[in-house]
Parts: sequence; C-alpha cells; structure tokens
Amino acid sequence: MRAEPLPSVPPPSAGNPFAVELGGAEPVPSDRRHGRPWSLATLWFGANVQFATLSVGALSTSVFGLDLLPAVLAIAIGTLLSSSLVGLFSSRGPLTGVLQLVQARGPFGRLGNLPSTAFTVVNGVGWCVVDTLLGVFILRDLTGMSFGPALLLMAAGQLAVAVIGYRMIHYVERGLAVLLVVVFAAVSWYGFGEARPSAPVEPFADGTTSFLLVVAVTAARVLGWSAYASDYSRYLPASAAPRRVFLAAAGGSTLAGVWIGALGAAIGTLGALDNPSSMVSRVLPDALGTAVLVSLLLSTLASTVIDLYSGGMAALAAGFTVPRWVPVLVVGGLGTALSWYAGHGDFASLLQDFLLMTGYWLAPWTAVITVAYWWPERGSHDVSRLYDARHRFGWGLPAVLLAIAVEIPFMNQSRYTGPLAEAQPALGALGLFTGYAVAGLAYATLTAWRPVPNRVPATDTRQPAAATTE
Repeated sequence: MRAEPLPSVPPPSAGNPFAVELGGAEPVPSDRRHGRPWSLATLWFGANVQFATLSVGALSTSVFGLDLLPAVLAIAIGTLLSSSLVGLFSSRGPLTGVLQLVQARGPFGRLGNLPSTAFTVVNGVGWCVVDTLLGVFILRDLTGMSFGPALLLMAAGQLAVAVIGYRMIHYVERGLAVLLVVVFAAVSWYGFGEARPSAPVEPFADGTTSFLLVVAVTAARVLGWSAYASDYSRYLPASAAPRRVFLAAAGGSTLAGVWIGALGAAIGTLGALDNPSSMVSRVLPDALGTAVLVSLLLSTLASTVIDLYSGGMAALAAGFTVPRWVPVLVVGGLGTALSWYAGHGDFASLLQDFLLMTGYWLAPWTAVITVAYWWPERGSHDVSRLYDARHRFGWGLPAVLLAIAVEIPFMNQSRYTGPLAEAQPALGALGLFTGYAVAGLAYATLTAWRPVPNRVPATDTRQPAAATTE
C-alpha cells in the first residue's frame, strides 16, 4: 500500500509551558522528542490520586455492600488489570509518535475508526461531568457558593489548562503528585484509622456478585485512560525502552489507584455515599479537612484536563481540521452543560451507570488493540499507513460490535438489566470480561487468514522546516 505524505506540523513555541500547543493529530517528529519514561509515572499517579478514584472506591462498601478486606482485594484486581493496559498502550507512543486513536486506524481503518473517536469524545465529556460535579461539591463545602457559580468556576479552571496543552498538563500533574502524596497520607491516617471491617449497608447482591461488580467498576474507571495512553507518551524519544515506559505508566496508575481506591473503601464503611466531599471532611479535623478539600479540588481539576485534552484530540483524529483548542472548548462546554443537569440527580447511581457504560465499549476496544499490536507479534510501527486515506476499514469494528452484542444480555444498570444479569446477577458482573474475550478472539480469527505485517522501523517523521509544539 503506497503511503500518503505525512501531514506537516506547526512551528514550536520555544518550550514555553504557557504557550498554547499548536500540534494536532500529526506525528511528533523524531528530532522534537524529549523527556524520560519516569514522567509517565508522575502523570498517571497524579491523574489517579484524585476524588473520582476515592469515590469509586467508596462505592464498593457504601453501595455494593462489600466488607472492607474483600473490597480492597477487588479494587486491587480491577486496578491492576486495567492499569496494565494503560502501560501497554503507552509503550507504543515513543515507537510511533502519534495519538492513541490514530494508532487505532491500523486495526479499524480511517472510517471504521470513527465510532471509536466519537466514543472517546463522549467518554471525555462524561468524565468531565463526573469530575466537575466532584469539584462543585468541594467548592460548595468550602465557600458556601451556590451550584451555578461553582460550576462556572470549575469549568474555567479546567479549560485554562487543557487549552494550553501537553506541556502544561505534565507540569501540573508533576507538581500535584508531591502535594497529593502528603495530603492523602494524612487522609489515610484518619480514614484507615476510623474504618470499620463491615459494610454500612446490606450487600447489593450475593458476595460473589458484589465482588465481581467492584472489580468491573474499578477496571472500567481506569480503562477510561486506555484510549488516551499514547497521547502522553508520544513525545518521548523513540529510543525509550518499552519496558520502562510500561512500568512507569502502569506502576504510577496502579500505585495510586489501589491506594486511593482502598482509602475510599475504608471511608465508605462509615456511611452511605451521598455528597462525596462531606464523606471526606467528616473523618478529618476541621483545619485539616479544609486543606485536604482544597487539595482534592486541585487534583480533580488536574484529572479533568486529561479528559478534555484527549477528548479534543479525538475530534482531530476523526479528521476535523480545526485548531486543537476548538474541540477542547466544545468537549468542556458540553461537559459543563450536562453537569448542570446531572448535578441534581443521584450521584452514586450516575457514577455506577457511567462506569459500566464506558466499560462495555472500552473492554472490546482494548482487546482489539492488544491483539492487533502485541499478539502474536503483529504490530507494525509504519506510521505512514495510519495516514493513508485508502485504508478505510479493518476487522476491528466488526469484532467490537460483535462483542457489544454479546455483552447486552450481561448488562446491569439502573435503566436496563439484561436477561442473563436479571436471572443470575453474578453473570451480569462478567459482561466487561466477556466482551474483552469475545472481541479479542473475533479479531484474531478474522485476521488469521491475512498475512501478518512484518515489524519495520518507525517512519522518520522529521521535517526540517517544522516541529510540533511540546
């Protein structure tokens, strides 16, 4: 297949972290790469040491009714499974220099990839809603301001960082990583110290079902990052060792996810999850509680900017030829508008349904990407093929759609319960894992008759007269 010319990239900003990033879905030229894999550890640690992680952990005890020890075990399993995928996908960023969704054009094709890009925009909007609401809860507790002004203040702070772009996001996450370790260490002292071994509510279902649901919900939370993973490693030099990239990304995500998720489970044993910020403040002394809530507000903002940034990038990967900051504003605007509506509902139910809904798509999608690039030694690093307009469709989309059809009887949400989930609740919790297995097997079978692409050196994307803003 003849390669089309790679898209050109705009001039750099002389490394100024406050300059708006101008690059979009183009490959990052090899002579503009920088950084070390360690930066991914602080980024994914900072992204996961946040209020949403705490709230999802609290679901395990305060909503699903697991006792503390099995809840922590379920959180650890779900976090480890999905964080490993984040690490695996991050390892392809330095090899290709392109966005995660541009890489997905390989198994899906340019047109077959459009549903993936659309879903990623929806995922970015959805997480913007969740995190914005958490920030609004904190602002209202701290200042007493009404819902509307708090919502606008959160939206302005989130968009300011996301519009600036990649380098500013790394700066923010790196700075917060140190602060949040100190803050959550203090919260852990009180949260684990006052935790009770038993759940405060009756089990959602039998013990096995509740355990599997917590694994699924926790895995779905981290899976949301998988569609973005290479977006934050594509600036690393091509010489960055894949093993180190994997360990940095997966390690930072796992460490933070297990720690903060377990802390949420511990705090969740003290009462039902209603207003998440009051859930934290009630276990802390007043002065410390205020400092912790301020830090949680910053961590929530830092998490949301990743979703806004990559949600905007997804629109560019779909083929929209607009400046990068335009879709970021659109995603942020939609998230803010929906936050107004969602903020007057049941937060715990909203969070649970959203996590499972995203997981039903992301589990099959990640399976296709995994098989396409790692099993068995299929992946090509030929970037030019990803930009060839004649590569319209691949077997990725049929495999994902088949998996979603298989998942439907397993679905278990407040608005819809599939027949298998209704008859046997334990089976409902297996929907995500079933979708992953079906999609991976389907894609491997559909592509078995085709020649496996040989691994080739990464395309040299250097262009003497241009460079990507970092």
